[in-house]
Amino acid sequence: MATPFTVHSFSGEPGDDVQPGEFLKMFRRFITYTHIMESEHIIESFGDHLKYASPADEWFHELETRTMWKDVEKVFLECFPPVERAKRTETELERELCELRLKVEDLGKKEKYVGEEVYTHVIFAEKALSLAKQAKISNGSNLIWKVHDKLPDIIRQKVKETYSMWTEFCAAIKAVEMAHIWDGVKKYQKEKEEKERTEAAIAGLQCMQQQQRRLPNAPMSPMLGISQAMQSTNLGGQRNNQPATSSTPQAPAANTNPFTGPSGSQGNLFRPPPPPVTEANRDVLTCSLAAYPIQPNTTVGITAWHNQLRDWKTRNGEDAQITAGTGFPLRPGGAPPGSGECYGCGLVGHHCGNMRCMAGQINNREHTFRTICGRILCLTATPQVNLVSNASNKFDWLNDQALVPELSQGNGEGPSA
Repeated sequence: MATPFTVHSFSGEPGDDVQPGEFLKMFRRFITYTHIMESEHIIESFGDHLKYASPADEWFHELETRTMWKDVEKVFLECFPPVERAKRTETELERELCELRLKVEDLGKKEKYVGEEVYTHVIFAEKALSLAKQAKISNGSNLIWKVHDKLPDIIRQKVKETYSMWTEFCAAIKAVEMAHIWDGVKKYQKEKEEKERTEAAIAGLQCMQQQQRRLPNAPMSPMLGISQAMQSTNLGGQRNNQPATSSTPQAPAANTNPFTGPSGSQGNLFRPPPPPVTEANRDVLTCSLAAYPIQPNTTVGITAWHNQLRDWKTRNGEDAQITAGTGFPLRPGGAPPGSGECYGCGLVGHHCGNMRCMAGQINNREHTFRTICGRILCLTATPQVNLVSNASNKFDWLNDQALVPELSQGNGEGPSA
């Protein structure tokens, strides 16, 4: 059995949510559905659909002419004229058209539109064309370039901005292949996630640095603890970041505890192990390595390395502590950090202190940073590459043999550059 056709009552009050014209349309459909044909019965039913004791009901009871439905309908519209709807101007429609947006995050998805499941870029094109028609610009190219500039790159790769009509422009948007859209969205999401991880790592590093500046006596953060523990560890005779000032041996102080020395393996043998390495530590280190990538052992690479050193000094100062967050420019031609390389010369194939490591010693800052990288990255060894062969610049603050004016041949075991 079919569902009965219903018509909402009309009151004629200012707050009524039904327009007089809309009420008449619904009532006409009702009498057609119920097969009411005679004017007398139509008028009687019309009165039954007026809200009781409302202005419309009072008007109906005071109505003098009730013989012809057409006359009643005419008088009704004269007494209750339709409220004129506010219309958007062409300028407003053009502005709304230019503000229409299609988000990358919504591409490839479906939404309900005119009762059907439709892809979002098709819905966008339909809305844009509708607004262009209402603004009376659909037969030309006005504003196409402006809407095109706001489209996601995934769509703009397939849609040009030189169409002569809005119908052509919108048809081109709807015709973009779904395979292209899905591939583009997947690439966008991957880049977005990588950017968010990088920003989170940078924000975490900045927060740790600010906390350390505000509370210099507070317990160190995990990253600072790792880097300081590594700097204070003696690996292959490398003691600290300060150059030696005297070659005269010092007599041991009386009652000196050999387990509480200031640095290296002569320090505290009972020092607690550094905290476990976390993903946040790796993210911070990844950002630092990306900021100062290893350069090739060429003239151009050496020049780039010098620029990196100047930039690092400007950012951190000569006496800055080396951490995973500060990073440090590694000498051109050295092995990738964390590759099992020697922390004395930056090459693979031996360990610090080996006789093969006598030439081309890296500066103490690079030694510290490579130690930190080895702790965090824990990578396997990679093929050996060469050290830088020569440099002459004002880098005395580094105390690096590769940065003195005289020629330095780098690692004695590796091939020449």
